[in-house]
Amino acid sequence: MDSNKRTFIALIMILGVFVAFQYLSPKGQAPVQQSQEQQPVAAVPEAESTAGQQEALIAAQPQKRNAVKGAAPQIPVTQSTLETKDFRAVFSNQGACLVEYSLKRYKLPDGKVVQFIPENGQALTIDLTANGVPVDLSQYGFTVDEETARSVTYQTKLANGLIVTKRYALLDKGPGLALNISIENPDGVALGPRYNLSWNCGLNFTEKDQKIDENEYAAISMLGKELASDKAGKLAKPDLVEIEGDIIFSGVRTKYFLAAMVPINKTAAAVKQGINEGRISSRLSLKAEPQGYDSIAIYLGPIHHQMLSGVFPQLDKVADTGWKPLQPVTRGILWLLLFLHSFIPNYGLVIILFSVIIKVAFFPLSYKGMKSMKHMQQLQPKMKKIQEQHKKDPGKLNQETMALYKKHGVNPLGGCLPLLLQMPVFFALYSVLANTIELRQAPFIFWINDLAIKDPYYVLPALMGIAMFFQQKMTTVDPKQKFMIYMMPPFMVFIFSSLPAGLNLYWLIYNILSIGEQYIIHLRHKPIED
Repeated sequence: MDSNKRTFIALIMILGVFVAFQYLSPKGQAPVQQSQEQQPVAAVPEAESTAGQQEALIAAQPQKRNAVKGAAPQIPVTQSTLETKDFRAVFSNQGACLVEYSLKRYKLPDGKVVQFIPENGQALTIDLTANGVPVDLSQYGFTVDEETARSVTYQTKLANGLIVTKRYALLDKGPGLALNISIENPDGVALGPRYNLSWNCGLNFTEKDQKIDENEYAAISMLGKELASDKAGKLAKPDLVEIEGDIIFSGVRTKYFLAAMVPINKTAAAVKQGINEGRISSRLSLKAEPQGYDSIAIYLGPIHHQMLSGVFPQLDKVADTGWKPLQPVTRGILWLLLFLHSFIPNYGLVIILFSVIIKVAFFPLSYKGMKSMKHMQQLQPKMKKIQEQHKKDPGKLNQETMALYKKHGVNPLGGCLPLLLQMPVFFALYSVLANTIELRQAPFIFWINDLAIKDPYYVLPALMGIAMFFQQKMTTVDPKQKFMIYMMPPFMVFIFSSLPAGLNLYWLIYNILSIGEQYIIHLRHKPIED
């Protein structure tokens, strides 16, 4: 069970205790760490992409030119680059693979740009079977058949006569690449029924605390409408985890970033996932069709709803987090936070305003709940009298108690209702703050430079505990429950100290607003009449 699930269960238990209190007292193995940018052996000049939008995803089959007998030792290793304002992709003619990929708008804690591929890694490799013999094309030399500002085409001819062409192009939308693969078989070689396209180099971790990435590091795949996520513990077995069926997409993810392979002109027949030299791998099996070609969208970017759906509609399911029934609430909260952020540049201020909005929205319920709680407190002497009179007759005791409640219009559960209704908002907000790329490295003030991780100095949890102490002190009048005033705040501080700073900020402001709310309710409260 990962830390997010443990934290989520802990929150449920804690808030369950908190609700009860209110009623009783009228959230693999690490890959190789990111290295400095790889130096090409014999690189060609970079090609800057044009600003015009072109349809790159399903392009015509590349024409054959100068097909060569490919073997790695026979062709010098060279590199080609495709670059936009958002990312930079570097390819090697050894295997016609992606060897470097960086996102320019996303930074590491040290200020360098995010790099996807570990040092000496090869992504988007191909292997197949010909004449019953496995052929790993990652070690074959390809020639650059064609290169433009928006695409690069590689081609090689195997000794058995197979001609393999790989064409990379910029996607029309979103970060990533369009990949067209052609396998021609002029000599009638006995070609296996499938070939594999693999992302077998894992992904670099990007967060300062590696556990953040380790907890989410997984191979993902979608079979029909079901999204599967297999983490390192499950994949660390001798045999690959294989899923048969119509595979919509597959890939590898960390906490905030995703590399996904999405077949466009047909679904994949299977996906195999496992651990390759300590790195999670995902191998997409496609039907080998001589004289045909496959078109695959390669998403290489953040786990961001709009970016994912812009490349392929079902990809955005990777961004859904938290308990499934709460996902609509999670999306609604994310939309509201992003909407507020379009006017307010600081996410800390956005969270403060969000706290105010939630408190105002729930005020009518809170008012009724507090009013019911105070009435319950005032009825305690009458309740004790009824209990003394009917202590030997539980049926009569219950009947008289209900009659007393009805006479004074008191709902015994009224004090719990506001808090119960706020729980979905609380859990959904936790999911947004802990998992959403928009909040990654979002600063607030002074020492808080990332609202998505815990407060490094625990100031916000401490302030939240103090605010909670005074808030509880205003509501608890039953002497039997007063010990909770001193027990609950430290307990909550302990739990919240490991939660995102943004969630601590929300709960701090919410408690401060609750103090003001209770003061207003106290001024407006009228005692019940006998």
